[in-house]
Amino acid sequence: VAMLLFDRTLGTSWSRPSGGGEPLLWQHLFWYFGHPEVYILILPAMGIASEILPVFCRKPIFGYHAMAFSMIAIAFLSWIVYGHHMFVSGMSPALGMAFTVTTMIIAVPSAIKTFNWLGTMWGARMQFTVPMLNALAFVSMFVIGGLSGIFMASTPVDIYIQDTYFIVAHIHYVVFGGSIFGAFAAIYFWFPKMFGRMMNLALGHLHFWPTFVFFNLTFFPMHIIGVGGQMRRIYNPMQYEFLQHQQHWNVIITISALALGISQIPFVINFFWSLFAGPKAPLNPWNSNTLEWTAPSPPPHLNWGATLPTVYRGPYEYSSPESREDFLPQTTPPVGAAGARRH
Repeated sequence: VAMLLFDRTLGTSWSRPSGGGEPLLWQHLFWYFGHPEVYILILPAMGIASEILPVFCRKPIFGYHAMAFSMIAIAFLSWIVYGHHMFVSGMSPALGMAFTVTTMIIAVPSAIKTFNWLGTMWGARMQFTVPMLNALAFVSMFVIGGLSGIFMASTPVDIYIQDTYFIVAHIHYVVFGGSIFGAFAAIYFWFPKMFGRMMNLALGHLHFWPTFVFFNLTFFPMHIIGVGGQMRRIYNPMQYEFLQHQQHWNVIITISALALGISQIPFVINFFWSLFAGPKAPLNPWNSNTLEWTAPSPPPHLNWGATLPTVYRGPYEYSSPESREDFLPQTTPPVGAAGARRH
């Protein structure tokens, strides 16, 4: 941004061809920052889903080590895939092929995470609480957004759909459908711990279901009009005769987008009403194993005070044969094993 500002105000020529600058340099620098930023948004949501799914599936997280290493792989690869934004910019075709390969490779750790989320849910006795519904929405929307991303990784396909509404659909399924549903899942899940009060269940469902429905009605048709050639950033697509037959999709998208915004009103009401007047939360409302649910709600300074809890097992050991219940907190000592191994 500073380099562009200097070009416009101080007469420098970082990106100005008349002074020997290179316009492509600006795009390279922008997307070198801009694309990893998308993963900065989605990685926390991935972690949130990985924490919430085991709780309400009552199963250990499937493939824990693969999940951890795939997160590292995504963080690393996110820096070397940015060029797929520039396939039609005049960039070298050889460099474009390199970015095609790296973009397809980054789908592998993402697929590992998706496979393990599905493995966690397979055969589970799922509890469809509001946090779980939002976590499931995150997984399903991320899959749709990821599949459309594979199309855009291919240079020949991307040349056709570049700067169309197909791109808009993809980024919103990943960033809105992924990050926002992940954030909603986290708020509903950890609200009792943060504030010591429970959010209203009915308002939670009234928020989730319209949001889920109108989100898909808003953004899924964008795949259709994008493949049909409708460009983004134009005021009136109906000025083009070849786009006029898609007008009904634009009407559906507009109405659904307005309804999607209205659907957030129950969440705002629920959040602030529960913050001040919600019922007191029990210590462990979700019967979770992890350590934060052994601290008071909301946690005091230092969480547990002067005495730290003793940890006897990992955080995801649900439906363990050691317990008659389907959860076994990390701080519960093994029966008849006073000298049990501690982690």
